[in-house]
Amino acid sequence: MNMSWKSLVWSAAAVLLLLTLATPLNFITLFLVMTPFVVLYTYLKPKVFIMHLIPIGIIAFLLSGGNGPLVLTLAFFFLVPSLAMGHLYRREKPARLAVTVGFVIVLAQLLLELALFSAMFDIDLKAELTAMLLENFRQFETAQIVSQGWAAATAKEYADAVIRLMPMLLLISALFITFVTHGLSRLALRTVGSQAPALPKAKTWRVPRSLVFYYLIAFIALLFMSEESSGYWPVVISNLFPILQLAFVVQALGFFFFLADAKKWPKVVPMLLCIPLLLFPPLHIIGLIDAAFPLRKYFVK
Repeated sequence: MNMSWKSLVWSAAAVLLLLTLATPLNFITLFLVMTPFVVLYTYLKPKVFIMHLIPIGIIAFLLSGGNGPLVLTLAFFFLVPSLAMGHLYRREKPARLAVTVGFVIVLAQLLLELALFSAMFDIDLKAELTAMLLENFRQFETAQIVSQGWAAATAKEYADAVIRLMPMLLLISALFITFVTHGLSRLALRTVGSQAPALPKAKTWRVPRSLVFYYLIAFIALLFMSEESSGYWPVVISNLFPILQLAFVVQALGFFFFLADAKKWPKVVPMLLCIPLLLFPPLHIIGLIDAAFPLRKYFVK
């Protein structure tokens, strides 16, 4: 398969993924749609890339029917960070820079679109989310599994929690989208004879020790903060604490891979150790201890 056929294959993949954005499959394909654009931009010349991009947009718009405007809007949303990451790959910049730039762009666009949709369409996110949850929860009352009034109270409680944790959810979503795109793009670029730089090896993953101090502050603040607390600082603490926990999960992952490398264990061992770490978030304490103390030196000795 020559280069022109490869570009057509990736263009077709881009169209298919864009079409799925207007279907229930978008929960999965949302994390895949950037990869074809990254691949096309990385190995095609800019003019050739545009020649591929225009037909992709037109075909996706026509085949989407009434969802055409939505699909094009989402296509533009994912195109911007894809171009940024592809441009950095072409210039052979470090993977950490490409991932950071992609993450910042995706997060900024998520925040911007959330604000625009709320302002332009006068959408009350909390009310809309409460109504959606209430509709789903009412089936439990209809089946007499729970008492009357449970659905309304639970829907309101869940909606409050989601809105309160919205910054953290957006941040994690942007981070996950970017990391998945980078990993898939590295594999995909090999099919067209190109390469993307790799992230630092897992055994070198470490977070700044200052995060331990911030974690302790957030933990103490949570102890003295009631569930009914409202205002700026309760929202900040509620979002900051799970983000710090995630950071120490990453530190713990790095510790397991470091330990396996130091002890010459099989590569499958740290992967197996990571499973309970990801399934049981409280185990992030391992990463916290590794960040606070020279734990790795002790194991090497």
